Amino acid sequence: MRVELLTELASGVDALYLSGRASLSSELLQRLEYTRHEAEILEGSPPFQFGNLPMTLAPHAFGKYRYSLDHPYLRLGITDKLSIPALRIQPRAEFLHGIGPRATVDTITDLLESECGAVILQVSRIDLFTDVQGWSLSGDDRSAFVCRAAELNTSEVHQDLTGLRFGKRSTGTINARIYNKTEELKASGAQYWKGIWGEAFDPDLPVHRIEFEVARGALREFQLSNPHAVLDATGSLWTYLTQWLSHRVATNDATRSRWPVSPYWEEVCRASLADGSWGLNRTYQGKQCGEMGKTLPALIGYLARFGALSDSYSEEEMLENLKSYVARYAKHTHTPMNYRIRQKRRELGLL
Repeated sequence: MRVELLTELASGVDALYLSGRASLSSELLQRLEYTRHEAEILEGSPPFQFGNLPMTLAPHAFGKYRYSLDHPYLRLGITDKLSIPALRIQPRAEFLHGIGPRATVDTITDLLESECGAVILQVSRIDLFTDVQGWSLSGDDRSAFVCRAAELNTSEVHQDLTGLRFGKRSTGTINARIYNKTEELKASGAQYWKGIWGEAFDPDLPVHRIEFEVARGALREFQLSNPHAVLDATGSLWTYLTQWLSHRVATNDATRSRWPVSPYWEEVCRASLADGSWGLNRTYQGKQCGEMGKTLPALIGYLARFGALSDSYSEEEMLENLKSYVARYAKHTHTPMNYRIRQKRRELGLL
């Protein structure tokens, strides 16, 4: 009977970036240009209605795309250049995991077609992952990995391995990362992952994520472009990717590619890649809790400092003084706090 060495907590699609070819109406382009001009004057992001989705339009470009639209669900780039696809779409991770990748594709298709008519979507990048516990990776393991890419970068903190990167993103093909996901959550604030991991998650053990980025160049080699066709092929892609990179058991053989695959990697190869959806409330509320956890310690320090500087002697006095100072500052800067809060919610991708 096979003994399980690793506990799989989650696996599947972690990112799905799309491009779209469409005919853009002159009315849409005129609205975009007018609002972009308004954004530049305001040095902010005014509202822009795209289809049935209320978005905001930034005063700057989105890469090669002049018009950069934003919403807690996705980021959308639009251009009238004929040399590149008219649309660039990046769903937020919280949205992708909240409703699942297939529903994400269908929702985005409906949104785009409601404004642009017929749209041909292609995948420009897909990230596949598995989160596991039970693998105590260290810096010594770097020599046990065999990869078809020559590039290997390691990250360490106080001599503890925090991550490995294989290949280069700049090649536009394949690259991979293996890293301590629990440590990364402390910086990203995406605490909804702990809810996704569920009861199987052991808070006393690190979670390691094995993640592959498959870009357009590699997808083209596999003759994949249509979003649903790409999602149908995730199992086959994972099989290829876990051969492109593998963890081996060292032997006396001088040819490392002949070393046997380690039992740990055999389990990585069997990742379920479940096409899961974990609920928008769970993912977005989890993000908010994580961001609050990062903000609160610094905020408490600043509030205490403000209390001392404003000659307050209690929490009640400090809060009363704070309200007065905020009102005066808003009047001086001609920017109400309500506006600042709305802007910050958009920046943080919150509903």
